[in-house]
Amino acid sequence: MTEETPKAYWIPEELQKILDRIPGGTTPFVKKYQRGDKDIAVSFLRLSPEALRTAAEWLKERRQQVLVKRPVREIAALLDRVADRWLTPSYEPRQRAIRLISAITGFSPEMVAHSIHLEQISSRGPHLIKALTNELGDPAFLDGFQKNDRLGGYSHAVGPELVGAIFSSNIPALPHLEIMRAFLVKAACLGRVSAGEPIFLSLYARTLAELDPELASCLAIVYWERGDDDAENAFLESINYLVAYGGEQQTLRLIKAKPASLEATWHGHKMGFIYVAKESLARSQAREVAHKVAYDFTVFDGHACLCPQVCLVDRDGEVSPEEFGKMCAEEMAVWAKELPPRSMDLSEAANKYRERELHLMRASQEDMKDRMTIIAAPEDYSCLVYIDRHQRFEPSLGERYVRIVPVGGVADVEAMVRPIRHYLQNAAIAAGEETFSKLRYTLARMGVTRVGPPGLMGTPSMMWHHDGNACLGKMLTWCDHERMLPEELLELQHAS
Repeated sequence: MTEETPKAYWIPEELQKILDRIPGGTTPFVKKYQRGDKDIAVSFLRLSPEALRTAAEWLKERRQQVLVKRPVREIAALLDRVADRWLTPSYEPRQRAIRLISAITGFSPEMVAHSIHLEQISSRGPHLIKALTNELGDPAFLDGFQKNDRLGGYSHAVGPELVGAIFSSNIPALPHLEIMRAFLVKAACLGRVSAGEPIFLSLYARTLAELDPELASCLAIVYWERGDDDAENAFLESINYLVAYGGEQQTLRLIKAKPASLEATWHGHKMGFIYVAKESLARSQAREVAHKVAYDFTVFDGHACLCPQVCLVDRDGEVSPEEFGKMCAEEMAVWAKELPPRSMDLSEAANKYRERELHLMRASQEDMKDRMTIIAAPEDYSCLVYIDRHQRFEPSLGERYVRIVPVGGVADVEAMVRPIRHYLQNAAIAAGEETFSKLRYTLARMGVTRVGPPGLMGTPSMMWHHDGNACLGKMLTWCDHERMLPEELLELQHAS
């Protein structure tokens, strides 16, 4: 039996009928993906500018008819049921997603399954409610005017009519995050799927439709080619809030293209690092730290902003940076068995081979021996672990390249990361309480938006202020019902 051609789009049935009546409104076409001996055809649906405007207006109406009337806890409960389905190993769409995403992106099936688990475990209903509570105080503010004792009156939080999303592709099973955020603030969602990973979103939307067709009707996932300015402009002019993932050039281009009044949340290119202080290099604990560091370099094969670019290791610990590097290499081999590295197409493999050979050549040169030492370069190309004594922050190739830079303490760490402060996101710190406390303040002022211990870099919670943003709260407009003069309010609060 021939498997159904996977779809990279989701259009509610009623909306599809409307779009079909627009001459040239929708154009189906197939993109072919080839990796190794696998050749996969994926069905896309391109919408014309008129169709995009029509879809946007239709979704706004559905938002008014469905989302506005739903209690926010009911919406969170439905999203929890969706997550539960996707956390079930035997769920057929999950199995299909693992197979297809692996074939298209090269991520191993084990890594795709692991990524789905990480993303869905943080998508459970209690996490969603906690995220709303973290940013709003009380999720019920989204359901209507609620008593606000600080105001001496009532407050109501209102989300945008339609959130437009330009989805990411570098982490399997991540794009649904923006659908959840839109629904949680009672906004409909119209998004452009990424051609880099076009599989997960439509399958996720189908699960929504299985469990609650009415709620699923508030979502549409479409596509237009890069460079189709007419379609993109129609999209930007029709939405009420934009969430966009992409590199620096993409972000700058969208900033220029969008209407000045359209507010947005940007998730651009970011970088992170690990710092292992001397307190964590005691022989009794260095191995455990190395295991966690190796996991952070393994997860998503380094192809995510959450992944570290470099590991900074104190020189004067009981375990030296060189010995710690050997521990990391051994632990990378352990993780490679559980989460095998991704397969590559010819150009990717050639680039990785070239970079590996370049590192090996540099390390062998007389004038470079004092700077670089190769710790491990397995013949299976599963990783590369090396010491680089040049204290400069350099972007990593990813692909499980573990660059270890010896440092002389916190001052060296600060000096290394300060030049790239505008790109900082995630920092893992293995240190004693005093060092950790001091460094987290410094990093926060530099722009780091998340700190924690090694082993957690790839597993942020829904409560994280993603890239420093209150991603839910930022989309809201508040209406306050005030009932007394400011001095009366102060007297009332003083009395209580």
